[in-house]
Amino acid sequence: MKRNLFYLISVLFILMTGAGCKEKNMGTPAASTVASFSYVVTNQGYAPCEVAFTNSSLNATGYLWDFGNGLTSTEMNPRTTYANPGLYNVKLTCTPLNSVYYNQAVKIMVVNVKDLNAGLTQVLYYTSRGTVGNGHMVILDDNPPLIQDFIPADLARPYGIAVDTAHKKVYITDYSSKAIYRYNSDGTLPLKILDATVPGQELVGDAEAIFVLGDKIYWGRTGGIYKANLDGSNPEVHIDFGAGPPEYPIDMQYDPASGKIYFVNDKTEYSGGFWSVNFDGTGMTNIIPDVDGTALEMDFKNGKAYLVMYGSAGTVPPENGVYMCNLDGSGLTKIGDFGTKATWGITMDAKRNKLFWGYKISNALPDGKIIRANLDGSNPEDWITGVSPHAMTVVWIKL
Repeated sequence: MKRNLFYLISVLFILMTGAGCKEKNMGTPAASTVASFSYVVTNQGYAPCEVAFTNSSLNATGYLWDFGNGLTSTEMNPRTTYANPGLYNVKLTCTPLNSVYYNQAVKIMVVNVKDLNAGLTQVLYYTSRGTVGNGHMVILDDNPPLIQDFIPADLARPYGIAVDTAHKKVYITDYSSKAIYRYNSDGTLPLKILDATVPGQELVGDAEAIFVLGDKIYWGRTGGIYKANLDGSNPEVHIDFGAGPPEYPIDMQYDPASGKIYFVNDKTEYSGGFWSVNFDGTGMTNIIPDVDGTALEMDFKNGKAYLVMYGSAGTVPPENGVYMCNLDGSGLTKIGDFGTKATWGITMDAKRNKLFWGYKISNALPDGKIIRANLDGSNPEDWITGVSPHAMTVVWIKL
């Protein structure tokens, strides 16, 4: 009897407690918003570069980007440009689909825009003519210019200069000696790598203009543009001008973006002109005919050309001077003066937006100067005096 009563009480307890426990249906949780993105950088991450962002956020109805460079965007997959190196905090804020506490609506990533010139020194290299010609260098900083001379070599009329920054070498063409010399970037160890008096090297001839591209040097002289390996071996014709215009590139520069070579020609003995030609020799274009050009600097970033020219009656320019124009020759404007003798060098400091050119009174005496001015020619100053400046160039290089 007691056993049956205990059993009955147990059953009633189970039924009573079971009746009070009901399962609650929670439903499907609201979707959370998660901000997320990735990016791809052009120019190997070196400034200036463009960054393309790919949005991979979840459950967002809108986007607000802050690129850390002063610009914002509401596009889903935007792009932006970073002009200067540095660390940029990029912040993406998403508009949530639902107001739930577990949203992750903000994502911040750091974009590292690298400095191509990190560890490098900005240097102005120039040549001079005198009893013995030479090369020189001036480190460009905020201090007064301090000239450092190259180790002397057999230079007479050094009218062209170019720098191979990859291998830390400086090349100087000598018009009179009919040779090309190579130096270390600090002006040491001069070596004559091409000599027109040596059989097989006659192509160096009366070389003036010169630039370095890849594993070759390219120089201008009568008849066209010539090339050789960086050590002077295997000299050969690159572009044959033949007997007609433009005959002789006195100063020239290569534009890697367009693949064009720009150059100026002497009108005293030749047809003159400001020219361009495709790197493969096609598309020869006389941009400004008849001008008597002696020096050239190209600002490809801003689409400008700087030319030093003698004035000729009935042509442009009307008078001697330093001129600026667009790459197509339009907008030709005089921005500076040069001395009684030809100016063979002009170059620019893109970091400080300064232009340099030579000013000569005589051909070889140290009575000239290097003028520094703004890129539009304003505020000219006698930057270096008591020199006979000729070819010049500005580069960033590891010394």
